[in-house]
Amino acid sequence: MNKRELRERSRELRDFMPAAERERLERAIEGHLLGWKVYRESRSVFCYVSFRSEASTSGILRAALASGKTLSVPRISPEEKEMRAFVVHDLERDLRPGFYGIPEPLVHCPETVLIDLVIAPGLAFTRRGDRLGYGGGFYDRFIHNHNNITICGITYDACLVEALPVKEHDRGVDYLITESGVRRTERGENG
Repeated sequence: MNKRELRERSRELRDFMPAAERERLERAIEGHLLGWKVYRESRSVFCYVSFRSEASTSGILRAALASGKTLSVPRISPEEKEMRAFVVHDLERDLRPGFYGIPEPLVHCPETVLIDLVIAPGLAFTRRGDRLGYGGGFYDRFIHNHNNITICGITYDACLVEALPVKEHDRGVDYLITESGVRRTERGENG
């Protein structure tokens, strides 16, 4: 399968998951992430704001704020093909629909460069740590510009695949968190 076909398959898999099943899996993913030592020790977390059928980050974002972590979320500049991290303090006040309708931080939010942990979205992942994004390359470029950051992907077990067509510039994840738990990837072991 090529990337387009894999994206379509993964999107359909998520879109047609029953709501009750999705909530159960998301609670398990959230519990594993919040109990994970790397997350607990991180002072500054950069996390995607979930959209449509992505694994929900709502509880994760709220928990990060409640625990006093510096929480930043992405803002996309499609003209510059760039994603930047902006600190948010209040999810209702600081976020509005932006690029493709995805909630993004408003202009009053300060930009941050200090990040300990990136929680990245993906349509599919391999156990090796390869990530299939949405095709814009925003996370790949962002991660290449930030060194010594731990990158974690959260997804459902059903969205794990054996292999993905990856290129040299594609940046994978160091850890994967699914409803089954936290696992370090081969990329994380070699990074």
